[in-house]
Amino acid sequence: MKLQEWIRLVHKTEILRFDHLWKYMNTTPQELEAYIEQLNPWLNIALKSSDGIDDAEIIDELEDYLLHRFEKRKKKVKVTLEVELELPDDAFNFSQSEKFRMIERVTNHMATQNLKDWRIVRMQRI
Repeated sequence: MKLQEWIRLVHKTEILRFDHLWKYMNTTPQELEAYIEQLNPWLNIALKSSDGIDDAEIIDELEDYLLHRFEKRKKKVKVTLEVELELPDDAFNFSQSEKFRMIERVTNHMATQNLKDWRIVRMQRI
């Protein structure tokens, strides 16, 4: 989730403050402060003031720098796929061929979407 969306959703505000930022980045305040100080000492002052920062462009630019520095782009998301298949009434379990067909369909879909580093966690019949 983008930083600005997160601030609106979690903190119900458009204003970025330092305590919001270190929670969003999931890092220590000291690490974050040291890095922002290297970028621009005035950013630390602005973030810690009662006014915070409300300029969308500055927030986006800062987010890009911080995501690159703290490597938060590598967060993974768990996605559950629910697929409806027609099976005979007496089929209580997936047959091996049905499992392989489903795995192949999902694999092909992920490949066409150019998604890498994913895996099927669980398959079950509902």
